[in-house]
Amino acid sequence: MTPASKVVALLKANTATLVNIDSSNIHAYKIADSDWVDNAPIILVTEIDVDTYIYGNGVAVKAYDEIQIQFYYPADYDQDMNAIEESLKVVMSKNGYHFFSIGGHAITPDTQNIIQTIKFRKSN
Repeated sequence: MTPASKVVALLKANTATLVNIDSSNIHAYKIADSDWVDNAPIILVTEIDVDTYIYGNGVAVKAYDEIQIQFYYPADYDQDMNAIEESLKVVMSKNGYHFFSIGGHAITPDTQNIIQTIKFRKSN
């Protein structure tokens, strides 16, 4: 199982804890055209890097899996986006993932969705 697949499974297993996120709106790697909705947030999980941080005898023995989670909100979304994002950060933190970068909300030029990207790492 890939790091992104693990995170998708983790989030889907915890949708009761996530604010305003339906498990059918959580995806790994890409969002199929048939899965786009214009009335609810969508989450996309992708992998960033495997960042080695401990070596022994010149061989990597510990590394961080780094992933990013992108939120796609409808252009006219009027619910509390911060509550959604904080609920996800709590689930991730309780499962050993720590966020290290969070951008600001932005508008996509093509679909006019409001997006947010949060990056996490977990040591393995």
